[in-house]
Amino acid sequence: MLSEGVDGQVFGRSKKLRDGLTRTRRSFFGRITELLGVTEVTEELWEELEVLLIQADVGVATTVELVERLRERVARERVRHAGAVREMLKEELIGILDGQTSAPINEGHPLTVILVVGANGTGKTTSIAKLAHYYQERGKKVILGAADTFRAAAIDQLKVWGRRVGCDVVAHQPRADPGAVVYDAIQAGLARGADVLIVDTAGRLHTKYNLMQ
Repeated sequence: MLSEGVDGQVFGRSKKLRDGLTRTRRSFFGRITELLGVTEVTEELWEELEVLLIQADVGVATTVELVERLRERVARERVRHAGAVREMLKEELIGILDGQTSAPINEGHPLTVILVVGANGTGKTTSIAKLAHYYQERGKKVILGAADTFRAAAIDQLKVWGRRVGCDVVAHQPRADPGAVVYDAIQAGLARGADVLIVDTAGRLHTKYNLMQ
């Protein structure tokens, strides 16, 4: 969400992060390219594509929707070669992403709460700092909530980023009840006149229904 210039100015360039994202991107699209390098569109291709998308954490519902769209386009445009499906997949993914709108901030609510969810080691805390800076640049007052209480390091890391971007951080002791942290963070946000509360959470995938609930 930040421009490249602002991102580099505030946080510097992280070679480790860039390399990690590059490896992930190459791994995913490399497997997609290999799959769609076959000569013909077959039923097995659709099944394998579904598996690859789900393994890439695209989500079951989105995967089913994507594959169904691709099936319809392939039939409608009478595509026979799998190579053409790769470009169609890119177009459909872009179409889904372009159709998303940003959540409104402070429209009818005194405080907007954003929960940041993801597996450990994927850059949640750094992304929180970037989001905080993004909203601050747009005149919003931001407060952070350290609800990843399972790892003491996560709390300390969020406090460090809070100091760097100039945000208050609401935190409890390690192993505290995450719900209590969020409650206190909301109360603090309301009391301090914050516009946005961004909450760090313990590692989980968005596809894990029970953990999300």
